[in-house]
Amino acid sequence: MKKLNFSQFPTRLKNIDNAPEQLYIKGEIGEDFDNTPTVGIIGARDNSIYGRKVAQQLAQDLANCGVIIVSGMARGLDAHAHRGALDACGRTIAVLPSGVDVCYPAENFEIYKKISSHGVLVSEYEAGYRPQRWNFVARNRIISALSDILIVVEAGEKSGTFTTVNHALEQGKDVMAVPGSILSKQSIGANMLIKQGAGVVTSYLDVIFALSRQKHLEKFFKASTAVNTAFSSNATSPPQNLSLASNQSLVYSCINHESCTIDYIVYKTGLDVAQVSKALLELELAGQIKKISGNRYALS
Repeated sequence: MKKLNFSQFPTRLKNIDNAPEQLYIKGEIGEDFDNTPTVGIIGARDNSIYGRKVAQQLAQDLANCGVIIVSGMARGLDAHAHRGALDACGRTIAVLPSGVDVCYPAENFEIYKKISSHGVLVSEYEAGYRPQRWNFVARNRIISALSDILIVVEAGEKSGTFTTVNHALEQGKDVMAVPGSILSKQSIGANMLIKQGAGVVTSYLDVIFALSRQKHLEKFFKASTAVNTAFSSNATSPPQNLSLASNQSLVYSCINHESCTIDYIVYKTGLDVAQVSKALLELELAGQIKKISGNRYALS
């Protein structure tokens, strides 16, 4: 465990008004941290299969491109974001509400051990400190500060996730959200953020495009083979309008809670039968969904 004074903080953390007085870390942040893209992935503890799969897959895809994943190692989607980064053998930062030698919550001990060895545990609290209720809100300002972009995967109407969003906005960070079914209570908050102007995430490439426009990351993107490969294989240039969800994402969001028919998906998305059938086939071939009895579709 190392103690960092303010002068040793990463630049992103120095730039906020209410920076902590000291920082304790377990692991290595790395000398290149200030010029490496970072993405915070957060979401509510009350989440769906869809949310868990999206959080883990997004983190894995971004980590494969060299992006550092930041989260709070909390129950639910935070843990899945860390898992995704670790699955890609990527870098991940867990900001704890406790001392870095205290695993909280205890159920995430396996992830805690892996991050201790292959990532970085961060806290403003000294060794042995047990979290109190107010520490969670305070912790969130560090998650947003260390992130170039904050992504909300799922959030209820009154989710605590919004404290992190508010910190991000105050710090001048970009906020993005994953669209979800209008029937899912877990997606009310994320869909509301999109209506209020948050960037839409329908693929990790949406995030990569947004990161590539940030000046302090220019050198990283010019040198990144993984990102250049992703760009060339998926798109020749960044899309001019990132606010429209792809047909696949719209169709997938309808299936996130329960199995459904083509007619239902056509009704909910406004797409025609041909568009829905094409999206369903693509999702099925990708292993994201499966066809079940009664000509219905469900998550794989």
